[in-house]
Amino acid sequence: MSAKKKLCDVEGCSSVTKKTVSREKSGAALKKAGLTLSIRDKVTKVHLCADHYRKIKKQLKKDREIERLRWG
Repeated sequence: MSAKKKLCDVEGCSSVTKKTVSREKSGAALKKAGLTLSIRDKVTKVHLCADHYRKIKKQLKKDREIERLRWG
């Protein structure tokens, strides 16, 4: 049996997925990086290749830090 590999959800990319992130949390980071998704609206997870994840991970880290500050 061979497992079917998922592809990156960024428009125009056909690389294999390395990371999966929440669509809700990654929305702003994707827009700031200038990336558009090629998936439909009802999807809750976004599959990203290593290159595209690298582009948004710093913004995701900043968003997590801001969210933590709101807790306390």
